[in-house]
Amino acid sequence: MMNQPVVFGLPLEVLFEVLCYLHPLDLLYLARVSKLFRSFLLNRHKAKSIWTGALKRIDRLPQCPSYLSEPAYANLVFWPFCHRCYSSCDVIQWELRIRCCNGCTNDMLVVRDLLPSFVDRLNCLDARQLIPMSVISSAGPCVRRTDNTFGKPLTVASHTDVNKLNMQYQSVKDGPLLDDLIIHREKATQEIYQHTALCHIWEAEVANQRRKELVDQRKRDVVEKLESLGLGDELESLRSDASGLKEFDNLVVRQDQELTDSSCQVSLPRLQNFLEIRRARRLTVLLRDRFKNFAVVVNDIAKTFKDDEINVIPQAIDICLLSEVRCMIDVPEAMSAEVFVDALTLRLPPLLLAWNLHATNQLADLVRAQLCGINNDVDPLKLAALVFRCSNCRLHVTYPSALTHPCLRAKTFDKPWVQHPMETAALGRMMSLVEIYEKAAIEAFETHPWDCTVLEADGYTKRIHNLFQVLGRDPNSTLVDDMESCPIRVTCKSCSGSRNRMILTYRTALIHLVRNHSDNKDDAVWVVV
Repeated sequence: MMNQPVVFGLPLEVLFEVLCYLHPLDLLYLARVSKLFRSFLLNRHKAKSIWTGALKRIDRLPQCPSYLSEPAYANLVFWPFCHRCYSSCDVIQWELRIRCCNGCTNDMLVVRDLLPSFVDRLNCLDARQLIPMSVISSAGPCVRRTDNTFGKPLTVASHTDVNKLNMQYQSVKDGPLLDDLIIHREKATQEIYQHTALCHIWEAEVANQRRKELVDQRKRDVVEKLESLGLGDELESLRSDASGLKEFDNLVVRQDQELTDSSCQVSLPRLQNFLEIRRARRLTVLLRDRFKNFAVVVNDIAKTFKDDEINVIPQAIDICLLSEVRCMIDVPEAMSAEVFVDALTLRLPPLLLAWNLHATNQLADLVRAQLCGINNDVDPLKLAALVFRCSNCRLHVTYPSALTHPCLRAKTFDKPWVQHPMETAALGRMMSLVEIYEKAAIEAFETHPWDCTVLEADGYTKRIHNLFQVLGRDPNSTLVDDMESCPIRVTCKSCSGSRNRMILTYRTALIHLVRNHSDNKDDAVWVVV
């Protein structure tokens, strides 16, 4: 025959050997390829061994029941379509031996209350003993019982079973074989329920296995993406931490689905943040002893260190964040504790001088940024009109005492509205090693580094400028040394009475100004004495 497939030209033994390696679903597809394949594969005498072997290779699948042929059983278990309209349907009604989509409910299923009346007369105890029934959701048979959308439960039977029972009943209802029919139906229905119980167990095992495979694949995908972000070392260290590994697994397996781009955007930042915090914690523990030794050395040297050029002695947290010191501390395995102390003792004096110069320049830059009009050749910290106001405590300070103002060093517990330093990492943002080192130092010393941004150089600008206008001096260029030698004295007309006047130098006038004339009062009126 010209239209006969080439495969049928093979010896029968070879054909059987090839088909025995196919999955039952592949046999179902093959049976739908052509009439020749269909007639061959659905021939009970020729192809039964093929179907039986294919079904046996499915792990833990219950044997084909006596009330179904092997092709019908394979079609029920593996053909993922509705048995009526062939639309997609992944829910099997095992008791009814069918797949039924939500749109075919009325054509394929009969609700328990609509069963023929003779069914209850045949068995007054329970109609389920005569005809197989299943419980489905009122939302449709394709809704699983484990879903949150499962509505009101409905007990249903298939139209095929109801019609078959009706035909059997009509043929024996007036004869002596009615009792035999009842016994036969009860026995057949019981067999269906027993096999159905096995199928439910197998289906749950397959679902759990599939879920485990998805979780394992999802975990592999997540680990691969995290390793590409440079977190491979942290993942390796996680293997020895049982509690941390469990927490990591809980974040990974929140969904038993494949890792798609959309789900990756949601879950990956949380996992990355989890590992970033763990890495920061781990490095903090490793650096803790070094920080303690470092603080002791810095405090001992700072007590004995004297230099006229230093206005403020930095604390351990300030020196610790210098790049030269970080290179020594951040590699604990590179040197012993004794070598570390000796190296730090040798390098610390010049570091103290360098930090003091940096802090002074930082404060000077702040003054230039807040006070406009200062000439470049003028040192802003030596201006006679410079008075700082602290934005935290609202007190006034002058240079150089402003460098040692307590609010410039904030304790971590002084800011209860700020989260713990290690938990402030933004989701999905890769923390650099320098950033982790800084946060570890803040946590270890329980304080933030020196920061002059809390000072306001322009808090009393208008009132001070009015005073210097009366003195006949430019507040943007007049230095402290110039005013110390100035013989001019002033009095505050706003505060002095007609009999007692306060005769003030420029410095005492500044103190009087910031203490007695707040922002809510009128400007002080100054008069030269």
